[in-house]
Amino acid sequence: MRILVTGGAGYVGRALTARLLRESGVELHVLDNLASGEQRLRALDLTRLTVHRVDLRDAGAVGALMRALAPSVVFHLAAVHYIPACEAAPGDAVSINVSGTVNLLHSAIERPKFVFASTAAVYGPSERPHVENSDGIGPVDVYGLTKLQAERYVEYFHALGRIDAVIVRLFNVIGPGETNPHLVPAIIRQISRGERKVRLGNLFPKRDYIHVEDAAEGFVRLARVADKPAAPLVSNLGTGQMFSVREIVDRIAAAAGVQLEIEPDPARMRTNDRPLLCASTQRLQALTGWLPGTSVSDSLRAAWNSRDADGFV
Repeated sequence: MRILVTGGAGYVGRALTARLLRESGVELHVLDNLASGEQRLRALDLTRLTVHRVDLRDAGAVGALMRALAPSVVFHLAAVHYIPACEAAPGDAVSINVSGTVNLLHSAIERPKFVFASTAAVYGPSERPHVENSDGIGPVDVYGLTKLQAERYVEYFHALGRIDAVIVRLFNVIGPGETNPHLVPAIIRQISRGERKVRLGNLFPKRDYIHVEDAAEGFVRLARVADKPAAPLVSNLGTGQMFSVREIVDRIAAAAGVQLEIEPDPARMRTNDRPLLCASTQRLQALTGWLPGTSVSDSLRAAWNSRDADGFV
């Protein structure tokens, strides 16, 4: 089986690539522009995969690679997903997250299984766990808008019979190997500098956090679902549990063996930050017979212990 992972040097992408390397009978390829740095590939067995340094926005290069490989499975994870970066440069977010996805879809041949990494950010604010239906859709930021647009193109190419699509709405990922300054890396970086009063943005949000290796496992399991429905298969990938910023800080402090105070930082606050974000996991369990099992405490301990390798010291 020939598999292509886009964004395979990224955060979840690298964990997914490492997970796929444990599979037998797989010919593995990675498409990545290496924006996160070539050093991230050192953690992978490069003798068992081929890396293609390609920018998704280059339609010609993407098309040539897809024709040459004709992969039977495509895991499409490459994207700009740091929300402040998307808000600061929305054109870049659209060109990569939407146009780049279209370039990949348009180049698909022989109807591959196309597993698209979408996001919980496509949902509208809600006080209940999000269920995979159209009623709850309503992104509140550029990132969510780009991913929703990309979902529509995935649906279109699925309807054309060009791909067999799986849309995975991923919730907040934590653990080793983070590539963007989200909440957990921001806390770890400040502690590593010796600070005991951490400056953070909005303190009210509660989020559903999933360990990066559980996220990778979820992608693999959802790709194995055999059904070929008229519409793409859509599933959340989260835990069904929420934790506040304060709870995350306390767990990282426990892992680091320090006492921390929180100082709100207006410069880090987003005006469109939703208060709650939590996955319904019923469909995930029904489709795969599996649920993520790594606790938030263990995930945060692993993130703290990898701070040297992740460049936070």
